[in-house]
Amino acid sequence: MDYGGLVRRALDVMWKFKYLWIFGFFLEFGSGTGGWFGNLSERCELPVGDFISGALVGAIIFLVLIGLLIFLVFLIMYLISQGGLIHCVWKIESGEKPTLRDGWNAGIKNFWRILGISVLIIIFILASAVITLGPFVALIIGFKVLGLLSGLVLFPVFLLLLVTLILIDLYAKRTCIIEGKGVFDSLSGGWEMLKSNLGSSLVMGLIGIGSTMVYVLGFVIVGLLLALPFVALGFINLFLGIFLGVIVGLVYIGLASAMWGTYIDSLWTMAYMDMKKLKSQPATP
Repeated sequence: MDYGGLVRRALDVMWKFKYLWIFGFFLEFGSGTGGWFGNLSERCELPVGDFISGALVGAIIFLVLIGLLIFLVFLIMYLISQGGLIHCVWKIESGEKPTLRDGWNAGIKNFWRILGISVLIIIFILASAVITLGPFVALIIGFKVLGLLSGLVLFPVFLLLLVTLILIDLYAKRTCIIEGKGVFDSLSGGWEMLKSNLGSSLVMGLIGIGSTMVYVLGFVIVGLLLALPFVALGFINLFLGIFLGVIVGLVYIGLASAMWGTYIDSLWTMAYMDMKKLKSQPATP
């Protein structure tokens, strides 16, 4: 495989097809809980009949409901964006010119299958954690030294299972979108893809880690350079410096994350397609 060519093609698609940034944005911001909720106090010191207490509780409940709604919207958009971005990159690599609507329709069409794959992968990850980290915790509680020693074996086993499941998830979702298979067939196809391309998968993982390091470094450097004018403005007018800085910072974070999400997801889709092509080619004598 031409790994350098894969990176160049992914960057090229990311830059030329900027409408894909919409999918990339939701892939980045829809993949986590976003830290919406903090811990509430276990005891309420205010009297129940107090109007202020009731208003405060009502406001907290309202904010929690709004947070849940936003989380749900981002989760749905994350799942749609996964299917949409894979579909669009697949079509682009096939010589077609898909539109944002094409990607959206593909994401909607495959929504439940992508959700099913995601749920099963999460279940497998939790089961792996119970099987490996559960005994570690039990041994720590009962036999501290033995527990620490067991961690030297159990933690690497868990990490191995975690990486394996993440790679199966990446391949299964591309099998689902590109080959039109169901949830279980896609998971089976993802496992077969990993087994038959283990070396290439590990190299791609290292490329992903390297790309992440470059992205983070670039993100921090550019962010600091962008912050300098607003720091200087803050010495003149603190409120204006903070206000404008926050706005520009949010826009920068959104754009950078959208570009990154588009690039890294495109990279794996292209790698999947190249692996498929190599597998279909007849062996040379």
